[in-house]
Amino acid sequence: AMSLAHNRENILIIGGGDGLAAREVLKFAKVKKLTIVDIDPAITDFARKNVMMRQLNKDSMNDEKTRIVNDDAWKFLETEKGFYDVIIVDLPDPSDLNLSRLYSRTFYRLLTHRLSRGGIIVTQATSPMYAHKAYWCIYNTFAAVENPLFANETASDTRFLEVRAYHAYVPSFGIWGFNMASNMDINLDSAEIKVPARFVTSEYFKSMFIFPDDIDYIATEVNTIDSHVVKTYYEEGWKRWTL
Repeated sequence: AMSLAHNRENILIIGGGDGLAAREVLKFAKVKKLTIVDIDPAITDFARKNVMMRQLNKDSMNDEKTRIVNDDAWKFLETEKGFYDVIIVDLPDPSDLNLSRLYSRTFYRLLTHRLSRGGIIVTQATSPMYAHKAYWCIYNTFAAVENPLFANETASDTRFLEVRAYHAYVPSFGIWGFNMASNMDINLDSAEIKVPARFVTSEYFKSMFIFPDDIDYIATEVNTIDSHVVKTYYEEGWKRWTL
């Protein structure tokens, strides 16, 4: 997302209280402001003060560019007036109703109204292998969000967000999925990984968007704050692997 966004000066991380996503964001020299919204001050204080955590996150929580906000993400977005070039949603899986609402179409609408032109929203989206339906439900929910750049068009001409699904193998998690969305076209061919990375390269990055048949796209319902279908899909998926 950082490599694909048209700009990368003002960044928002929702969740991410450990400072590890922030560590990666701050590798980009053009970043001027980084806002981290995490509801739990105990987590952000731990990441900011603990010696071992500071070593792991490269002191990202104490960087002069970093602003920490301990608040509910939904409440923050309802009152926030600024625009962000990249919004990174680093939250736990949608395993309960409180978390499910943060994977809903309404929440994603809130995000889009804080996204600058050509910006990217990206969320971790659980595992396309272990929770196949839940993963693609998150994708389909993003794809059902109206593009605010074209809000004045008639209903018959409604345009929606551009969405891309991708995945990677994470040793401690297995196959893990992500979804990114933008209010403009996402040109994957333009992505170049120019910052130091332990395993991601420009070539590997493009392969992350290719899904084998057993975890490929499927149609699902859209997750809303009324239905919470992503929670149901999530529970059904993981149940197969935990019994």
